[in-house]
Amino acid sequence: MTAKRFRLVLTGAAGALMLAGCASTSPQPSPPQGASTPAAPVASGSAIDCQAFTERMAAHAAAQADTALTESGTLAAANPLAADGEATDDDDDDGADASPVTLATLPLFSVSPRGNQLPVGWQPWTINRNKIPTTYSMAEVDQRVVVHAKADSSASGLYVPLRERDAGMLRWTWKTNGIIRNADNSHGPREDSPLRLFVAFDGDKGALPLKDQLMYEMARLTTGREMPYATLMYIWGGQRAEGAVVNNPHTDRVRMIVVDSGIKHANQWRCHERDLRADYRKAFGTDPGRVIAVGIMTDTDNTKSKAEAWYGDIALD
Repeated sequence: MTAKRFRLVLTGAAGALMLAGCASTSPQPSPPQGASTPAAPVASGSAIDCQAFTERMAAHAAAQADTALTESGTLAAANPLAADGEATDDDDDDGADASPVTLATLPLFSVSPRGNQLPVGWQPWTINRNKIPTTYSMAEVDQRVVVHAKADSSASGLYVPLRERDAGMLRWTWKTNGIIRNADNSHGPREDSPLRLFVAFDGDKGALPLKDQLMYEMARLTTGREMPYATLMYIWGGQRAEGAVVNNPHTDRVRMIVVDSGIKHANQWRCHERDLRADYRKAFGTDPGRVIAVGIMTDTDNTKSKAEAWYGDIALD
């Protein structure tokens, strides 16, 4: 495994070609009217009581305390600015590989200093240099330290490159002040979301169909960067029902699961717990490879709209 592989997870071609609807390829055409289409898979619900979530996160934080302390020291030694939560634009190095630190656990937002620009251990990534970046900052909301995202016709994210690990349980909390009313995650020109949490997986790219291998090679040649083998994304949707599994309109290597939808729960904290292995099987029809990164993104670049959202702690067991 190379450091570049982690550094470039869901950046460059991965972002420009597929994640936020920024692809240069045309959306897949709709089937002819009257033609039968296979039933879309549906994932089980994941919302859990937020009190139970808080208790589980407290137990997780206690169990990870020693590892988190060690990794904070590692981050500080490797990159003092990153350890302080400041943005580090390593895309301006003209192709040099800065070899970011890969972590064993996801740093919790709640333990980051409130004055930080970014949470400790999380790195900014840019989808496309021509896109306006979404603004992320640390904030205290409802007596907790969280990441505050504000998008205005913009798209960018934060991610953590991880040491390879098996797919386990994913747990998080988030909220938004409203949906993007004209967004449609199955339609490229309107593929936006106020909240996204994504997990990148390793795998054997050589076993993929030729068209996918060519796409990966094109991305590598044009950007010098690699895309992950597959990406599973959880979103707050506007058009699809909770539990819907949505194919990315530009590539089969990204599948989205709608875990919240509509405005029913707007301005409320929503707490979720997901079985990554079960969700990957539901979305891709096979067992997952190893997890290599986790990230978040709030984007409104395609619909030219605004969105405001908050991300609470995320845990990967």
